[in-house]
Amino acid sequence: MESADTPRTHAAVKQIEALRSTIDNIDAAVIHLLAERFKATSRVGVLKAQAGFAPADLQREEQQIERLRSIARDAGLDMQIAEMYKQFVVEEAKKRHQRIIDAGGDPGTLDVYA
Repeated sequence: MESADTPRTHAAVKQIEALRSTIDNIDAAVIHLLAERFKATSRVGVLKAQAGFAPADLQREEQQIERLRSIARDAGLDMQIAEMYKQFVVEEAKKRHQRIIDAGGDPGTLDVYA
């Protein structure tokens, strides 16, 4: 085992720090994109409520998972991660749509910054 105070370990620490900075930036971007996504799905929920549509659209969900699987495959990402992402965002969007419907089409404050 190499001592913690060698040029090799210093180089490794610097690389890890740089990668962690990149990871932090990516996480911030993902969170901002999710916020934008949920703002858009809230607007969809309002339109669904106004039109009397159900919160769920199973045909759209199936199209979405196929599209996400394709994107994941093309990106070299495990397709299960795409499916977990879809599960999270679709379930959350459906909950929000139901709340909007229950509120008579009023999205209220679904997101603090919406």
